[in-house]
Amino acid sequence: MSTLLYQCPAGISGDMNLAAMVALGVNPTELETELRKLPYKGWALQFESDKRQGISGLRCDVVLTDDHTHSHSHGDEHHHHHGAHPHSHSHRHFAEIREAIDQSTLSSRVKADAIACFRVLAEAEGAVHGISSEEVHFHEVGAIDSIIDMVGAAVCWDLLGIDRVLCGTLEVGGGTVQCAHGRMPVPAPATARLLEGKPFNFGATNKETTTPTGAALLVGKRAEFGASASGQQIKTAIGIGQRDDPNLANALYVSLIDETMAATGYEPDQVVELVTNIDDMTAEDSSYLCEQLLARGAVEVWQTPATFKKGRLGTVIHALTTEADFSAVEAAFFKHSTTIGLRYQKWQRSKLKRTLSTVQTKWGPVGIKEVSNPTGETRFKFEHDDLARIATESNQSIDWVRTELEKLHLEKA
Repeated sequence: MSTLLYQCPAGISGDMNLAAMVALGVNPTELETELRKLPYKGWALQFESDKRQGISGLRCDVVLTDDHTHSHSHGDEHHHHHGAHPHSHSHRHFAEIREAIDQSTLSSRVKADAIACFRVLAEAEGAVHGISSEEVHFHEVGAIDSIIDMVGAAVCWDLLGIDRVLCGTLEVGGGTVQCAHGRMPVPAPATARLLEGKPFNFGATNKETTTPTGAALLVGKRAEFGASASGQQIKTAIGIGQRDDPNLANALYVSLIDETMAATGYEPDQVVELVTNIDDMTAEDSSYLCEQLLARGAVEVWQTPATFKKGRLGTVIHALTTEADFSAVEAAFFKHSTTIGLRYQKWQRSKLKRTLSTVQTKWGPVGIKEVSNPTGETRFKFEHDDLARIATESNQSIDWVRTELEKLHLEKA
C-alpha cells in the first residue's frame, strides 16, 4: 500500500505539486506523454532546481507556448486566471473539461481522480456564486496551465501507484488576493469552501499560499487531514513555489510511505463499519438485504440476533466497506431495509498478506487463497464454491475433493 504524505507549511498549488511529484520519482517524459492525450495544445512543462531560503528542491513552470508568453505563477493564480490570459479559452465550463478528460485515452483511474478534483472545485465555485457546478466556468482553472496542473496530478498519483493520501500541515496564507470579482480575503472563497471541516493554519505570511487548485487536489483525492500512518519511508522530495516570500520558505514537502508491511510485519488497512438495528423485517428480506450490501461493495456482512425495546426480537446487521464504496453500501441499506438510521465508525485493521490465484486441475480451474505471516509460514485454502462443484460433478464428498486437491497442490509445490 503506497501512501503519499503532503506537508504544506507554505501551502500548495498545482505547479508546486507537479514539481514535488517529479522530484519524488515521476518521469517527466511519461507525465508529458500522458498529458498529450488531452485535446489541448499551446503548453510545455519545464522543471529546474531552485532554492527558497536555503531549502533546495524542484520548480515546475507550465509554460504557455504559441501566443502565450507567461508562465503559471504560484500565488498569482486568481489574478491571471481571471481574464489575464491573452488566448480565447480563458473560460472553460466544468462540463467541457469533464468531457475532454472523459473522451481522452487516459487510464480510467487518472480520469476518475482528475474529474473528482475538478468536481469538488466546481461545486465550491458554484456554491460561492450561487449557481450549479455544471454552469461554473472556471476563471482559476479554465486556462490550459491549470488543466495541466489538475490532470497532471492525477497522472502522477497513478504513475506512483498511490493508494492513500495524507495531509499534515496546511498553511493558507493571509492578506488579500486579486480576483476577477475584485479583491478578496485569503483564503479565497472557493478555497475556504473546499477546506470546510479541515484543519489548516492561517497568517504565516500576507500572501495566498494555498490556491483553489491546490486545495481541490487534496480534497478531490480524499486526502486524510491529520491522520496517522505507519510503514517504511521510501522517498522524500521538495517542490519549490514560484514566489520568493521573505516570511517563509516557499516549499512543499512530500513523502512516499510503503504501508504494505508496517513494523509489525502485518498489512495495515482501513475499513468503515455500518450498523443498523432491525426488528420489523422478515428473515427472507434481511437475507436479501445482506446480498445487496455485498453486491454494492461491502467486504463482509453479518447479522447478530438481539432483543430490542418492548422485548422485540430482531437482528443487528453489520457491513464492512472501504471508504470508496461507503456511499453505495449506505444507499443499499436505506433502499433495501426498513431502517431510518445508520451508525458507522472507522476501524484500523491488521491483515496477513494473502494472494488469490487459480490452479488448473483435471476437474477444471479451482480458486486458491494463500496466506503468509511475517515469519514466512504459509497456508492455503481452496474456494468452497469450486469444492462444492467438483463434489457434485464427481459424486464425492467435499472432504474427499479437498484432500485430493491438497495432494496435487503439495506435489506441485
